[in-house]
Amino acid sequence: MKTIFGIDLGTTNSCISRLSQGVPEVISINGSPLVPSVVSFDQGETIVGTRAKNREVLYPETTVSSVKRIMGTRQTIPVQDSEYTPENISTFILTYLKEQAREICQEEVENVVITVPAYFSDAQRRATQQAGEAAGLNVERIINEPTAASLFYNHVDTPGKQDRPESRVLVYDLGGGTFDVSVLRMGELSEVLASTGNTSLGGDDFDQAIVNLCLEQIMSTYGTDLRGHRPALARLKDAAEKAKIALSAHPFTFIEESLIPSPSSEDINLSLEITREEFESMISPYLETTRQEMQKALQEASLAAGDIDSVLLVGGSTRIPAVISLLEEYFGPSCLPPVDPDLSVAKGAAIQGGIISGSHIHQVLIDVNPHTLSTEVLEDPVSMKLKCVPIIPRNTQIPVTRSELFYTVFDSQPLVRVSVYQGESTQSGENTHIGSIDLQLSPAPSGTPINIEYSYDLNGIIRVRVEQKGYSVKREVDLDSSRQDQMFLKVDLDSDPDMDDQPDESPRGSQQTTNYILHKARGMLDELSGDASRNTLKSLIKDYEDALQGDDEDAVDEAEETLVDYMDELQEREE
Repeated sequence: MKTIFGIDLGTTNSCISRLSQGVPEVISINGSPLVPSVVSFDQGETIVGTRAKNREVLYPETTVSSVKRIMGTRQTIPVQDSEYTPENISTFILTYLKEQAREICQEEVENVVITVPAYFSDAQRRATQQAGEAAGLNVERIINEPTAASLFYNHVDTPGKQDRPESRVLVYDLGGGTFDVSVLRMGELSEVLASTGNTSLGGDDFDQAIVNLCLEQIMSTYGTDLRGHRPALARLKDAAEKAKIALSAHPFTFIEESLIPSPSSEDINLSLEITREEFESMISPYLETTRQEMQKALQEASLAAGDIDSVLLVGGSTRIPAVISLLEEYFGPSCLPPVDPDLSVAKGAAIQGGIISGSHIHQVLIDVNPHTLSTEVLEDPVSMKLKCVPIIPRNTQIPVTRSELFYTVFDSQPLVRVSVYQGESTQSGENTHIGSIDLQLSPAPSGTPINIEYSYDLNGIIRVRVEQKGYSVKREVDLDSSRQDQMFLKVDLDSDPDMDDQPDESPRGSQQTTNYILHKARGMLDELSGDASRNTLKSLIKDYEDALQGDDEDAVDEAEETLVDYMDELQEREE
């Protein structure tokens, strides 16, 4: 039976685990189960983990950390003469974990389950999977971190759990860079009832609050602004993290830093006392956000706080006394079972690996999708207003396939463009654009049904299928949303149909919308009787057509807006 390792790829720390005789264990590397998620570059050598973190203060320009927050984005990290993507840095970390585990366990590390925040988007999940594949790993499954933690919780015995064949559990996952909350029904068959979160909230923000306090003190004492000075910020960030950890065990702590680097090379020393009360006041807005997310998750699960039997704490930031007080106030002190917040996710990933490989672990867990998947449609043909219509609502159990019927808007419409969005708003601009697919249509009357089908797999990755019903015209793609705003199946009405599979690099808006604007404008032109109005509309149509032939997006937008506004004006006159 093959071994499937579990990997918790964290913002601050990462770890790798496996099942050993049915028991999940985290592999200790260099004396610790936690490997800092830090990469440093030194004269052609790539250094990962504890050594890299030790270099961060001295060599901040060549050391990279906390890339998890920007996974799945186009952002790059400059290091000397090179540019690295977040996926590149994650690949270095995963490669290091693989090689160290292979040496320690004396077996090849090939198949893995990697955990991600429950609220990660499709792009972030895909980027994580690609980082694993680039590290030479076969990523068997991408699993949500709260789900993994609950798998481990269900695997171990805790006081009182044996008395309940079924329980309701809330997982509060506050890590270094992300926050998740999931509500689950646990038993012989376990299922996720709701998940919410914030992928830009975590212990890094708490560190930054202390850094900001230090910067203000230095500015007040020396009149020197160090906000843009990386060597100084690296020193202060390291000191802030140590102070945060100390305040979890003590009511106050001191930050003593001598000879802090500055742009002017002046000697800057910092001596600052921080009380726990002061620190908790600084982070209270963040904790209030987590409380609101908990309320949202409970509401979506149709539960009240009193319905929760246990609250699982996941992530090092849950050791902060203010976090524990918040949860005890909300759920009661008896709801917090003793589960290791640092290792439960990795151990749960190992259990998931055991389930996949066929180990004797009698658990079935059903997960949900964290974001609504929608498509953009024409809401009002007169105003040309667009809106997002859900295909798969958030918190739907996965894997899932859903489809909806939509209809063409005019006769012989040449194509439809299916734009895939992830998010909860009806306004496309407020959601994340995953990608678009063009489907070239057979000639047909208006009102021809177009079936749009979305599939969401166990890794939280999207597949889209579009079909013109009754005409055997269909397309199906697996969206690679680590590349944002991508296009598939370019359709140029004057081009060779064999070119359909080339990527569309045009950033312009929907061809369907554009064609409809011209179609409606020409129809109005035929119906107008006044010469002045006809001449004005004809001129605006020509301006729009000329703009479409060029490469100036602003000119296209301006011509389109002017034309649509004039069409609205003509419509109002008729009314």
